[in-house]
Order: sequence, then structure tokens, then C-alpha cells
Amino acid sequence: MILRTLRLGDEVRLHEYRNKKEVSKYQSWTRFSQREARNLVTYTLNHPYEGEPKQKTQLAVTLKDGTMIGDLHLETLSKTCLTIGYTLDSVYWGMGYGREAVRGLLAYIKETFPHNKVIAYIYKENDRSRRLLLDLGFVKFDESFFYHDEGYVLYLRGGNKK
Repeated sequence: MILRTLRLGDEVRLHEYRNKKEVSKYQSWTRFSQREARNLVTYTLNHPYEGEPKQKTQLAVTLKDGTMIGDLHLETLSKTCLTIGYTLDSVYWGMGYGREAVRGLLAYIKETFPHNKVIAYIYKENDRSRRLLLDLGFVKFDESFFYHDEGYVLYLRGGNKK
């Protein structure tokens, strides 16, 4: 598996799998247009990510043969905290690709950036994501009744909460 920055042409696959009903069920969108896909690729290409507060980026998740199977979101909230998100084409669910992709993203974060705290929010009904996060060492820290989601946190360096 390879994680890479989005590039021109990825908007076709982004639109294809992000627009699936079963995929969007656990995301903040119900429909993901071709224009939104194109805008996401364009934004990513025009805004290099350096880990500074308020910066964000999107990475493609590909198989070794280059097939794009999903994407990862990375956003800096503060000097010490990042938030992540992930979307995988439903064709590839249940095969361990999501876990491998998030594990790879966490390793990249730890090796590249000084941030210690990583958070992720999931919808309460998303049992697969909950298991993935818990298996990777995340701990639930928040619950929202308004958004019907849960927040999970992982401390990358020694478990301290600084």
C-alpha cells in the first residue's frame, strides 16, 4: 500500500467511491459531486502541507499497482494536535486496508511532525471505525449528542497528555 498526495486525475476515483451511499453514510456528506472532487484535488495541490496550525491536506491510499482505494485527511489543529479522517471505497472494506492506511498515516505523522496528539471523530453507528481506532490504541474522549459522533485520541509519544 502507498500513501501519496492527491494528484490530477484522482478526482475521478474520489467522486466514484465517495458518492456511494454506503460510503457517505458515515461521512459528513450525503453526495460528493465531481466539482467537489476536483476542488479537493486542486486545493491539495495548491496548498502544500507543512503541519502548521490551520493547514490541511488529503492523501490518496493506493495499492502497489496504483489503484486508488481511498483517501486520508490530515489537519493541524494546534502546535501539538492533529486530526485525521479516512474514507475507503466499500469494495475494499473488511480486508485490513483501512487499518494499514491509518497505521501508515500515524507512522508518517510521528516521523515527520512534532505533534503528539492525534484525534479522530466517527459517527456512533460506525462500529468498523470504532474497532479500527481502538485496535490502533485510540481512546474515546468525547461524545456529541448534537452531531451523533464520538471523539477518539491517541498520544504518539509516551502517552503524556501535553
